[in-house]
Amino acid sequence: MPVRRVPRAELDALAGAAEHRGAALLPAAEGAARSPLSAARQTRTQAAGLRERLAEISDPLALILLLDEINDPHNLGAILRSADQFGVELVVLPTRRAARETQTVVKTSAGASLYVPLCSVSNLAAGLQLAKEAGFWVYGADLGGGRLDAVSFEGRVALVLGSEGGGLRRLVRERCDALVRIPSGGHVDSLNVSVAAGILMFEIRRQQRFPGFP
Repeated sequence: MPVRRVPRAELDALAGAAEHRGAALLPAAEGAARSPLSAARQTRTQAAGLRERLAEISDPLALILLLDEINDPHNLGAILRSADQFGVELVVLPTRRAARETQTVVKTSAGASLYVPLCSVSNLAAGLQLAKEAGFWVYGADLGGGRLDAVSFEGRVALVLGSEGGGLRRLVRERCDALVRIPSGGHVDSLNVSVAAGILMFEIRRQQRFPGFP
């Protein structure tokens, strides 16, 4: 395989981002995708609609995530890393005004993002309704919600997390069956969304007695 040295700007363009380790491997076939992300993975991510993806989930104690305009790719990567650890069966992302699966996301997730099923939707509020129709109870993370330690998570759970600055949008919040918050006593008003996601997923899985939990 031939090796070619190129200027930094050209390497950035080939990798699709500036966050790389100084090298890029390109497929030999002419006209093949130049993104470092697997073309097969990208196709699988977008191949089926949300309704079809939900229909494929049979576990009566399934956990899915819906992310309402998470903009920071580092936060998205960290959330996907936790999602992999806690056996999340699907992560739903908006098609607009949200971080996408980039090299930064893959790197921050330590590669876990390649294992977590993703699905994009144009209307997240409508996606919540589809989740309800598929038998999921929808819980939104919100400072005005009930204490996490006082909420009973039963059956199939859909957890909704809002953006770093604005939290859940109004229509998304209104579609939730219940709102939950993490009790805290610090000087700032909330946790980082990726940290909060990990805490919430842990408690949901603990109550569901997910494999590996007491």
